[in-house]
Amino acid sequence: MYAQNASVIAIAMALVVAASTAPVKSAELELPTYQLSEGFGVWWRAAAEAFAERNPGHSIKLVGAPFGDHHDQLTTRLVAGNPPDIAHISARFMFGFAEAGLLEPLEGCLSETGWQETDFIAAQEQMRIDGEVYAQLLLGYGWGLFYNAPMLEEAGIAVPTTPGEFVAAAKALTRDIDNDGRTDQYGFPFVTNQSSQTYFALTYLLAGLGHGWTENGALVARDDLREAVAMTGDLIAAGTTPTGLGSNDVRQLFWQGKAAMYIDGSWAPAFKKDATEEVARNFRVAPLPFPDEAGGPSNVLAIPAALDEERKALACKFIQMVQSSEWQQAYGEMSGNPPALLGSLTDKARADWPEIPVFEASSARATRSYLPGGLEGEYNKFSAIVSEGISALASGALDVDEATDQIHGELTREFF
Repeated sequence: MYAQNASVIAIAMALVVAASTAPVKSAELELPTYQLSEGFGVWWRAAAEAFAERNPGHSIKLVGAPFGDHHDQLTTRLVAGNPPDIAHISARFMFGFAEAGLLEPLEGCLSETGWQETDFIAAQEQMRIDGEVYAQLLLGYGWGLFYNAPMLEEAGIAVPTTPGEFVAAAKALTRDIDNDGRTDQYGFPFVTNQSSQTYFALTYLLAGLGHGWTENGALVARDDLREAVAMTGDLIAAGTTPTGLGSNDVRQLFWQGKAAMYIDGSWAPAFKKDATEEVARNFRVAPLPFPDEAGGPSNVLAIPAALDEERKALACKFIQMVQSSEWQQAYGEMSGNPPALLGSLTDKARADWPEIPVFEASSARATRSYLPGGLEGEYNKFSAIVSEGISALASGALDVDEATDQIHGELTREFF
């Protein structure tokens, strides 16, 4: 009997060992992203191919979607417990997902490669919540003033370097070229619809005037907020922008030669592939004409908490790969964006993408965060309040003081 039991136990142990060492069944990991149509797409596709080569039997399925649709779809799937295998997230939304328990802590995964938080730009530190790391940063925000050089030269206007020069240039560059009573060239189009990008547009100005959304734990003072809202109202009243624009509308105006200036991030030089030949040849990028800037994390990778352990392990392998020095260097060279890993921007990237130094310097000199400090998890509601107020200002429903009071009052009631 003992021998029979021992034999059964031995067989059982052998089965356990075999099961534990058996290869994970083939898997196709789904990774939705809003960056396939931008310069990043080359890098994403190369990384997916490399992952498949390094992990035979497994692959990455990249699924492209416009930014707004991507975020809405990701939110729905995470909440429903039917997430993609790898979550590519605009960093501003990561905090809410993590606080809701929808993301897996990553430090265990990352530490397997000798990962050190301090090896990355400072925005990586913001990926911690209650001591846990929930996301791997891919990019920090760096901004530039894109301008059409011939338009400025024809008008005799120098590239602005101060807020006052910026407003004056935006007005002077707004022109009715054929004298038919309609604007043919906008000086500075910006987002004024009810989207998070409208919040960003006001944040550029607020930071440029020396303020963040929260200061010493309190909401920015009403009069300081009014200064940024008034600058926005002044630009709108001068006709420097059509109203009700979304971010894609703004970009189209510039890259199709209908606007003289606009503000965008380090990914935007890649849009020259869809520009008119004249704009692609003549656009330039200068530092923002403000003494201060709002920086912070741009986009990240995370692992959904609802995945089974095998798929989490495979998702971890992909994140480990793309945060490596090899793939961070490739990020700069292929996409033209400053990678998150310090010291990984190569001479080739700088040569191929001459605008990179502007964005690298922007990210380094930003002393304000685009996020409301201490309320990162409330970003959606916070930015919606701001966007609603600015949208009402743009439509003429509110004047500057009314828009300021609405934004400041609602933020105070909700969060302070």
